Amino acid sequence: MHKPTWRVVSILNYVSSNKGVTLVACSNALGIPVGTIYPILQTLVDMQYLSYDTSSRQYTTGLRLFLAGSVYATGENGYESVTEILRQSAEKCGGETMHLAKLEGGNVLYVIKVESTQSVRTYSSVGAILPAYGTSLGKALLSDLSLDELKNLYPDGLKPITRNTITSFDVLVSQLEEIRKTGFAYECEESNYDVRCIARPLRLNGHVVAAISVAMPVFRYSVSKKEQIEKELVRASSQIEKILPYMSL
Repeated sequence: MHKPTWRVVSILNYVSSNKGVTLVACSNALGIPVGTIYPILQTLVDMQYLSYDTSSRQYTTGLRLFLAGSVYATGENGYESVTEILRQSAEKCGGETMHLAKLEGGNVLYVIKVESTQSVRTYSSVGAILPAYGTSLGKALLSDLSLDELKNLYPDGLKPITRNTITSFDVLVSQLEEIRKTGFAYECEESNYDVRCIARPLRLNGHVVAAISVAMPVFRYSVSKKEQIEKELVRASSQIEKILPYMSL
């Protein structure tokens, strides 16, 4: 690993994950000496990738970092097309929230979100992470893994997020087997109370690389709606899988 590059990327990741950080806080968090990290921060400020508030002495994300992220999310790289596919499916699912996510370690990382048009909606945000075993998206992403691989991914076990979260590897493995058979993953108040989700894995060259889902409040869930959502997830996944080779997931 190229250490100078690692330092720059680590600084950008740390600052973008916090609302504001001081020089000392950044130095301590990343283990980079103040004398080394200061000129890097100043250069990033000069190039507008970071901003510096002289009154609070805190660094925050800058304009160029925001623009780079906007290009990544909406540029000519497949993301705009995928978002439109999800938006169309969301409309046919009663205006519910739709997501595309990928696996980051043992967590599900939300990459794309189409907001619900309903007045009562589920809460989530792009860039948020949750333990994969507690979400339908995450279970879809984990669906090809063996018991040994799951235990390596979660050496401390499956910790509860709500009282409905799966905490048994045996139960998780059983659900993953069912996902491989049916192509659908389900969640009922396992990561958030009052929320149900249905997800479907996305494959590239035979491997699960991402997943899409529909999330809704429990009170709007019904068997007929479940069937409509599953139909739309099949349609959307078929279209999105054709775009995956052109996306940097």
